[in-house]
Amino acid sequence: MTAAAKPRRRFNAAILRPLPADGVSAAFTLVELLVVIAILALLTAILAPSLKKARDMAMEGACKSNLRLWGIGFLAYAADHKGFLPHPDGQEREVKGTDTGNEGYMDLVPPYMGDRPRCDYPAGQKPTYGFWQCPAARGVPGLTSKPNGYFSYAMNSYLAHDFAFGLPWGAEPQPSFLFMGRVISPAQTILMFEQTLDSHMGYGGAGGLGSAGQYGAEDARAVTERHAHTLGGMGGNVLYLDGHVAWRNDLWDDQLKNPRIPKKGDLTWFPYPY
Repeated sequence: MTAAAKPRRRFNAAILRPLPADGVSAAFTLVELLVVIAILALLTAILAPSLKKARDMAMEGACKSNLRLWGIGFLAYAADHKGFLPHPDGQEREVKGTDTGNEGYMDLVPPYMGDRPRCDYPAGQKPTYGFWQCPAARGVPGLTSKPNGYFSYAMNSYLAHDFAFGLPWGAEPQPSFLFMGRVISPAQTILMFEQTLDSHMGYGGAGGLGSAGQYGAEDARAVTERHAHTLGGMGGNVLYLDGHVAWRNDLWDDQLKNPRIPKKGDLTWFPYPY
């Protein structure tokens, strides 16, 4: 065999790789690995609270965006209906024995927000995404599994106060459909708010709110207590009739008996003069 016919040796880069002075290949020792793991654990412990706060703030921002979108939907509906808003209640509850499902906001407003009416979703598949629910809302056993689902946002039921509850001082019931042209202070009156989902957390944290999360419209007793906010306390995001969103933590009055009934002329809940 000639020299040209000899097989060529493959070049091995490892041959050029320098070895330590003692001739032993470099590697992590057990002590070094433990030190690295300890450092990572320490960094995780330091950063975890900041990451949680950032996550909570992001969910709170998304919740505010949801309420703003509801506000846009309500105002768009009012513009198309001579200044009237839809009724707070829907198919899950009757008002004075008359089913108001085809007049309730959860069926009439969503099409203005790019979605279909809630009644078009079959039982057991009610929407929980997007503007329908606060992203920080926790599922409550026995509630989220119900065919009608749950509501983490509630429309202020006093806006169509055509029932006697909450009017102990003899005021005349308000019309079934709110007329925006008659509202005194749209920047002061609540349109929607985050509501209690856990019945054990109702009535200022004392428990006993059996209707928690079941209805899309509620009164002052259902004001949010269902999940912790970055701002803390018994507060929550609130949507006003003029469309702006703000944080309120003063809606519960510990000096009043629960359920909390707004005082006569309280423009936070009641839109009309008396």
